[in-house]
Amino acid sequence: MNEKAKIQEAKFFLSLMVKEQQNREAFRYFLSAFLSAARSVMQYAYKEVKRAKKHLRWYGKLYNKKEKGSVILKYFRGKRNFNIHFAPVEPQKSVWVEITEPVHLSESVHIVLKDKNGKVKETRDIREIQPPLEKAEESSSRSGSMYKFEDWPGGEDVLTLSAMYIKELEKVIEDGVSQGFITG
Repeated sequence: MNEKAKIQEAKFFLSLMVKEQQNREAFRYFLSAFLSAARSVMQYAYKEVKRAKKHLRWYGKLYNKKEKGSVILKYFRGKRNFNIHFAPVEPQKSVWVEITEPVHLSESVHIVLKDKNGKVKETRDIREIQPPLEKAEESSSRSGSMYKFEDWPGGEDVLTLSAMYIKELEKVIEDGVSQGFITG
């Protein structure tokens, strides 16, 4: 009944997570809100199919291993439950820094000409400055951060995984609405 509204709420908190990546505390708070809003989507769907006393099999298949239920739905259900009932979810934060500095190369040769007795007759320095290999840019630096769930078996970061979760929720709700199991 209110599944689509909760998906929009989850998207809102995901956008705040993206915006606040540099602020660890704000990111954690928005992640917590995201987990709750996104989990509510499936809880609303469950209440709707349960109230109608039909189509519970459809809902059960979404989490059932035998039916090859959604790994991502199961994973985030566990994350939200842990976050609510045990302790705040603490994703690992990785920080990266990239520094660009132009490099200029030069070559020099010191020539010493000696006679057969070893007396220096002439010295000469030859210096050749090489143009930069690429157009020289000014010094610059960039940095960023990324959050990961330690227990997620894939390589996706929290933001990517959260976006995948929203897509999965949208797919489930569309399926439930199209089959007449829920109103969305």
